[in-house]
Parts: sequence; structure tokens; C-alpha cells
Amino acid sequence: PLAAPPVRLPSFAAPAVLCIGLALSATGCGGHSRRLRTDSGGLSIYTSLPFEGPYASQAQAIYDAERLAWAQTGGVVDGYKVVLRRLDDAGSSAGSTTTQVALNARIAAGDPSTIAYIGDLTPGSSVGSIRILSGKGILQVSPGDTATGLTGKTFARVVPPDSDEAEAELAAAGSRSVKTVYLVRDRTTYGRDIAAAVRNDASSYGIDVVNARDRYLAPDSRALVREIRKSKADALIYAGSPGSPVAAFWNALSTADGTIKKFASATIAVTPSWAQTTAAARYNTFLGAPGLLHGALPRAGSQFETDFLATYGSRVSWESGIFGYVAMSGVLEALQSLGARAQDPRANIVKAFLHIRDLPSALGTYSIVDGHTSFQGYYFTTYNRSGAPTTVVPGLA
Repeated sequence: PLAAPPVRLPSFAAPAVLCIGLALSATGCGGHSRRLRTDSGGLSIYTSLPFEGPYASQAQAIYDAERLAWAQTGGVVDGYKVVLRRLDDAGSSAGSTTTQVALNARIAAGDPSTIAYIGDLTPGSSVGSIRILSGKGILQVSPGDTATGLTGKTFARVVPPDSDEAEAELAAAGSRSVKTVYLVRDRTTYGRDIAAAVRNDASSYGIDVVNARDRYLAPDSRALVREIRKSKADALIYAGSPGSPVAAFWNALSTADGTIKKFASATIAVTPSWAQTTAAARYNTFLGAPGLLHGALPRAGSQFETDFLATYGSRVSWESGIFGYVAMSGVLEALQSLGARAQDPRANIVKAFLHIRDLPSALGTYSIVDGHTSFQGYYFTTYNRSGAPTTVVPGLA
């Protein structure tokens, strides 16, 4: 079991959450007493994230935030000892691998103490775990897999899907007088889903996608840059995951056209390769991410930020971690809510989480409907002419 970092219970917590934090003895909430269950090693929550590759920093932030939420319970929920177990599903330069994701899911599924699995992160990677976990009736909550179409009888996510990201980018582009965009994607599931959503929704924002067929990013982007410049598009939308060709492409495109606006996911900027972009390339770039700005956080979110920074410092981003915190807090809240049904926690925690309605959280009040969160917030980071991050503007989706 992981040692709980020394943090205080958030003062903003709702009564049920306060009960979680106070359940360090045999007495739980509601006036009933329950013996601490430790004879079988407690209940296990597995977390599976890619701790190597382009998503490593995001994975670490999510894991740290999950650990923070777990630590704030003292490792005990309504008389149950809860153990957090970490798994690494990294295995390629793109992040998670289907093989490793499936292996980790089998590890969790094979543990009779497992009540929940928090994962996965790399977009589309959950296809390797959903069937395995659903088959065992294990709750799966993703803090980051945005791939459209993910479904499972025990699957839910607290992050909005790719279709919401595409709409946020189109709304942000439209608000900046963009009328035409050139769409470039990579060959990942994430790139496919974003590109399809952009093509489907662009006209609703008064925007025309000028290239009729999909164009893919390749290590040598010179021909692609010539096509984009020839198209005279107002902006580029890049639908793709972080990777080494992105920096070279950004540099080449900006050299050819210094005025074109560039929209993409903020994940491209969290990899070491982003440092290879020039100041000119970063200028006129708008990178979107799900979440809330510092000033827009609810009281619970502000307290999370304070606790996260006090516990971990600024070595990882609380903005990336907040979805991990919401995922873990939601799982613990679901476990806390079981009451008498806790005699069969694995089966009943699934029902409790999938029927979350109007639950306060660090991201505000949210519900889970058909496995999807009602949260839809996005914000964008821009860069000044020196290439440094400057204003952060809210998304308009």
C-alpha cells in the first residue's frame, strides 16, 4: 500500500465526503458502526496510466491527484480499508499499447479484492480493457480517454469526448474570424475521431474545411506545407496525438505562412519535442484542453489546487491532474454511498457510479449519463511573439 502524503481533509467537502475523511475508526457515518475490514487486505482500486512516452507528465499528474484524493480518506472508507495499486501501461512512443492495457486489465480483473479500475489515458486505449473489466463486473472510470464511441456496461469517464474537443476548437476558431481551415490528422484513433467531428460540425460555426480528403502528418511535411499555403486557409486544425513530427511541421508551416492560426490539443505541448518549436511557430497557436481556468474553479477546485501544490509542488500540472482527482473522488464517494449494499461492493459500486447525478466536485457539479460526464469545459493556451505562453482564454463550446 502507498503511504498517504500528509494532507488535510478539504474544508469544502460535502457531508458525504467529510464522512469519508473521518472514517478512520470503526464508526462510520449515519450513526452505525462497522468493523474495519482488513482480514483480506482490504478493497483494491487499480490505476493504469502510461508513465513513459509522450503522456508521461500527464500520467504522473493524474496519478498524483488520484493519490491525493485517496490519501484524504486515510485509506479507509466507511469501515473498508482501501488500497491504491499502480500499473504502468506504457509501451510505445505513442503512449499506451493495447497489449499492455489488456494485461493490466487482466491483473485487476484477476484480483478478487478489486472494486474499481481508474484508466486509461491514451485516447482509444480503453478498447483493450473495457471488455475484460466489464466481463468481471468491475467499475472502470477513465480520467483521460476521450475516444468517441467507448461503451461498456461498467465503463464511465469524467473527461469529455473527442467530439466536444472538436467543437471547442471550431468555436474558438470561429470567434477569431476564421472562415476556412485546413485539416491535418495523424493515423491514431484520436486523430480519426477529431477529424471526423471537425468535418461534421464545421459548417455550424460558419467554417469551411478546404481539403476534401484527409491529409496525414508525416516526418517530411514539405509537400503538405505547400498544399496548406496554396489553399490560402485562414487556419490549421491538427487532429492528432503528440509526436516527434509535430514540432518540425509547426516550424515549417510558420516559416511558409507566418499569419496562419493553428489549433490543436494541448497534449502536443507537454512532450519534450515541443521545445524544438521556434517562437514564430508557437505564435498564433491555440492549444485546447478540457478543464477550467484558475479563476473559474469552484470552491472545491480551488481547494484541490491548493492541496495539490502543497503536497507535490509544481513539478507536475494540477490542471492535468484534476480529472484524476475527480475520478478517484467519484469512486470513493460511490463506495461511501453503498451503506447496507456494501456487502457486495464490486457489483453495487458500478450502479452507484453510473447513476451519479449532480455530484459536487473540483470541476463543479456533474452527472454520469450513459457512461459520459456532463462536464464540457475547455480552455485554450496561446503564445506571444517571443514564444512564451501568454493569455489563457476559455473555450466557447
